[in-house]
Amino acid sequence: MGAVTPRPTALRRALARRRYDWTSGAGSAARLHGWWDSRPGRRYLNRLITAAPPDGTPGGVSLAYRGFAEGPHYVLTHLRAQVEQHGGGPAEIVDLPPRRWPGLLDQQDADLLVVGCSTARARSLPTERSVLLPYRIDLNIEVDEDPEVMRKRVSGNERRQFAKLRRERDWAWKRTRDPEDLLHFWERMHLPTMAGRHGADTRSTDWVTAQECLFGQGRLFFVTEEAKPVAGVLCRWEPETRSLTMRLLGVLDGDEAHYRSGAVKAVYYLAIEWACDNGVRWLGLAGGESFPGVGVFQFKRRFHPTVGLPVDHQGGKALWLRVQRDTPAVRDLLVDTPMFGLTPDGRLEAVYFADADRPARTSVTAASPGVDGVRMIDLDEFLNGR
Repeated sequence: MGAVTPRPTALRRALARRRYDWTSGAGSAARLHGWWDSRPGRRYLNRLITAAPPDGTPGGVSLAYRGFAEGPHYVLTHLRAQVEQHGGGPAEIVDLPPRRWPGLLDQQDADLLVVGCSTARARSLPTERSVLLPYRIDLNIEVDEDPEVMRKRVSGNERRQFAKLRRERDWAWKRTRDPEDLLHFWERMHLPTMAGRHGADTRSTDWVTAQECLFGQGRLFFVTEEAKPVAGVLCRWEPETRSLTMRLLGVLDGDEAHYRSGAVKAVYYLAIEWACDNGVRWLGLAGGESFPGVGVFQFKRRFHPTVGLPVDHQGGKALWLRVQRDTPAVRDLLVDTPMFGLTPDGRLEAVYFADADRPARTSVTAASPGVDGVRMIDLDEFLNGR
């Protein structure tokens, strides 16, 4: 990696704090950000995603997204993958001229239309053939001071497997305040891991923000293996709520071997242990998309986090998904894509689609604290506007 200036100027540090409050702050910062994103006259991203069999055979799936510019990176990764899977080929992405509200609802030649907007606007949109989803979700563990209580939330098999690996790998947990360790984490762990796993779709922060708003107001931890750091996590600490939130994670040199060995799993187990011993009330596992089939959600739910809406500006946003065309591929996609839905009173529920030939994929479980109930949608009724 290239050299990084370890000591930013006072101005850059102040700007980083302002930027962090804007992107991740709660309360008034979140409300101001939400207002700015939805202000009158705002132009919104207009993108068409299409996938079709490469051999030219009939079929394919298309999805139009209109809304906040960060949507394709933060809320549509799983949906894009589903479009590719059920369309039979790689996605073709076309950016069309931006739209203003209410032009986001104009007819588009696509099977699915997804609009990312404020929750208030989303609730005013037609309900026929549509579902309302949270823009993002947050996952937080309520920490008990008794480590044994926390351990028992995880299945016995999981606990035994981790204990075995911990002994074999000699895993230990190390907290550090050394700026050189932060630089090592940034250059040797976080950046290579993000590049290797996400490529052009990487979502992270910048170096100055990592220094000032996370390391300066948080905690840096390493998982060591035979005394050598092999994985790390940089967390933000909020003393008012005693909340420790995992923000940046990485493994040494981005090496997938550390995922296969279980070192990443060790980050979560050992973070929970440390939280129990150090007065943490809530341990944040960071956010996720509104689809329980995402692998990261299925991994994190084994720690029994509470699923909720983000406290930052994303908590006041929603996705309005409308089905515009009834085809076998669209039905397959909907059945294979369980979702978190927003109820009229703002609660989260699990949403599954099914028809006579396609049973609901309830094996993709969304059951977690904070998810209140299950909604089964019959596609024949749904697609006929009932």
